[in-house]
Amino acid sequence: MPHAVDAVLQDELRRAGLPCRGPTSRLLALLRASEETHLTAPEIAELAAEAGLAMPPAEIARQVEAFADHGLLGRLPTTTAEPVFDTQPEPHFHLIYEDTARIVDLHVSPETLLAMLRDALARRPGGVEVVVVMRRENGPATGG
Repeated sequence: MPHAVDAVLQDELRRAGLPCRGPTSRLLALLRASEETHLTAPEIAELAAEAGLAMPPAEIARQVEAFADHGLLGRLPTTTAEPVFDTQPEPHFHLIYEDTARIVDLHVSPETLLAMLRDALARRPGGVEVVVVMRRENGPATGG
């Protein structure tokens, strides 16, 4: 894991009022570089430990919540007991498969999303639940 955090990430942290150097910035850099984009706090702690980032799990959980509160990570509405965080904070859509707990990012237009939703409803009548998260205006992301 690189120790230098790029200037864009430092600027995001600075604007959020969070430390832009040290373990906090390295944690966010690690999350943004992760191949897996949907993680729970324990999974993030494991990822950090594997990368050699010396932070206690409780501190990692606190930092991840702060990142989500400031819109640097998304927080997904799920059916699991553990909150799931999205490392891609920009607005996008998700499919959540309840039986496998799989979450899929959908970077599609609203028109394509509606077509996908119509298809899912036709294929699985009574088996599709739609959750719409209304983001705060000019505020942090809460999931999409």
